[in-house]
Amino acid sequence: MIRPNLRRFLSAALALLAAPGLALAQYAPAGPPQSTMYAPQCPPTPQLQHQITGDYSLWDESRPIERFFSETVQQSWLRLEFMYMDFGDLGSGFVGAPVTGLNNGPLPGVSDGRNVPVDYNDNLTGGTPAGATLIPTFDGLDLDGVQGIRGTWGVALQEGELELSFFGTGQKTAVRDFGDLAAPRIGRAQFDPTIDPELGLSQVPLLPGRMPFAPNYAVPLTTNGVVQDFAGANALVFNDTLSMSMSSQVWGAEMAFLTSRNAPGGAGPSWQWLGGFRYLNLDERFNLSGSYGDYDNVSAIVPNRFTSITSSTVNNIYGPEFGGRLALTSKYMTLSATPRVMFGLNDYQSTVNSSPNSIPAVLTQNDSIDFSTATQLNLLAEFNLSPHFSVFGGYDVLCITSVTRPQDNIAWDSTTAALGGVAAPNIHERTILDDFFLAQGFSFGATFRY
Repeated sequence: MIRPNLRRFLSAALALLAAPGLALAQYAPAGPPQSTMYAPQCPPTPQLQHQITGDYSLWDESRPIERFFSETVQQSWLRLEFMYMDFGDLGSGFVGAPVTGLNNGPLPGVSDGRNVPVDYNDNLTGGTPAGATLIPTFDGLDLDGVQGIRGTWGVALQEGELELSFFGTGQKTAVRDFGDLAAPRIGRAQFDPTIDPELGLSQVPLLPGRMPFAPNYAVPLTTNGVVQDFAGANALVFNDTLSMSMSSQVWGAEMAFLTSRNAPGGAGPSWQWLGGFRYLNLDERFNLSGSYGDYDNVSAIVPNRFTSITSSTVNNIYGPEFGGRLALTSKYMTLSATPRVMFGLNDYQSTVNSSPNSIPAVLTQNDSIDFSTATQLNLLAEFNLSPHFSVFGGYDVLCITSVTRPQDNIAWDSTTAALGGVAAPNIHERTILDDFFLAQGFSFGATFRY
């Protein structure tokens, strides 16, 4: 007998042998149907598909976005420059409210209160003598030598040029420190007991022929807004220390469109009309601080009244601008002048923080908007060292009208209560718009072209 397993094995072998014949039988002449046996099927073997492609580039200029940026860069230039600007000074006027009763001296620039001490009594403390006194001035608060940078990106358009520019200066701070006001008097009092270090002196006879003075300083105030004679005016008196500072900073941005150069062959004289939008920011701060005290009968003044007056302004000037550019171009050099004027608005803020004679600080503020203009003339001489690189030097004059400045916005006032009450300082903010702010100076740098 054949075992079952062996029987199944022989049946499977016969089926495999018969499979080719069955396949050929499909093409045999028609005849009676034949029985068919199918061999068991195995699952298909998985196949791996491999696709080989060329190098794929992340930057393909056949695509619209990449092509646009490539064409823009090829028609662009970048200018970087260093600026050295002067913002001017604050003049030589008196600090504080105007007063009457001061006489001018026989020589120009010589007057009472400026360089000729005047005896004064401190009316805010009931008439305490202050001795020989001067009124501080703004002399020495010069805002010159301000450093800054400017960057300009330009691109040639089909019918003109586009320039985007940004500039900014560092914060320039001018300081005038009157030093230790009582030090000369204290030193002399060691040898001359008749000298009171608390009182200002117009003359200290140290050596024959030498008559230096060591005055105190007073910042006059109006009384209920009314100008007073200096001898009877209220004032902030300093016999220990006094210092003033002024800081200023300018920055801005500009977008300008210029028409075609209209220069045959790209050389010779040309004129381009200019139009665009401009923003300027002028940020300034003025501070006055000082102290008054009593002599300790040894070697120092012990302060008991401190004064701090801080005024700050922020001018935000913006609007459309118009102008043009006159240029003379050659292969090796380009000379140009670009005048332009902006007509816009000044959105400004003015703040005064006042703490006179150790009175708790009072903050007053004003925000407003006013019409303003900004006029600028840029002169430039550019030397072409290669088709892709040039160096240049220039001069800029910038004039901004209707700006508010911190030293002008302090109302130096005092109030007197009815029926002979004690006077008290009332220093607060009052906005004044100046005719103009002028900045001018040199610049130099380099231009890079694609």
